[in-house]
Amino acid sequence: MGGFSSGTLAIGQATTGLDDPAGTQGGAVVPGPIGLDAPIPMDTQRIVAKVVKDWDPPQPRTTPEIVVGGKTLKEAGRELDKLDEWGQGGGMLRTDSIPAGTSTNLTVNAQANLVHRLPRWTGYGAASTAAKAEWDRMVAKLKVHEDRHMQIAIEEADRLAADLVGVEIGKIARMVTEANRRMAKRQQELDKDTQNGSKPGVTFGDVTLDISIK
Repeated sequence: MGGFSSGTLAIGQATTGLDDPAGTQGGAVVPGPIGLDAPIPMDTQRIVAKVVKDWDPPQPRTTPEIVVGGKTLKEAGRELDKLDEWGQGGGMLRTDSIPAGTSTNLTVNAQANLVHRLPRWTGYGAASTAAKAEWDRMVAKLKVHEDRHMQIAIEEADRLAADLVGVEIGKIARMVTEANRRMAKRQQELDKDTQNGSKPGVTFGDVTLDISIK
């Protein structure tokens, strides 16, 4: 986690990606749900003709709300520092089961399970103008970081959707698993490069909170 240094609280494990099917971290750990179908033995191959994408347009989950208390930025910062993460962004790819049958040109329903969550400070309304401005600055930087986590999930979801067209359904599960692994690696690289968003002066970084501001 981030610590206190010269009045500034830095983000720690605040902005990784998804680690479960409900979407709590943007792909920074081993992926969860994958394509569900095993091959169905038959003479006729069942081929994917179309993929329906639930992320176009993106509709990320924004709940449960991340709420921090405190009357001052210092108190709010200490509340943030108790959290595993200040915000969340990312996704987890999966496909619906394909019913048994003999049809050959199939439609696959795919989900990205997108998530995008930012913190809300309950003391914001009564805070000073300077404190509000600093909180807004931090949230804006955090949003940029989480936006990137979610965009990585969308990019991998789009790639998977394109790759699935024309394949036999027995290959779907393996392809979804590989797409999730690929996404997880990219999410981890983003957090490594930005120190989970706290690294100063880098794209998708600068997620800090100056708790010395009254």
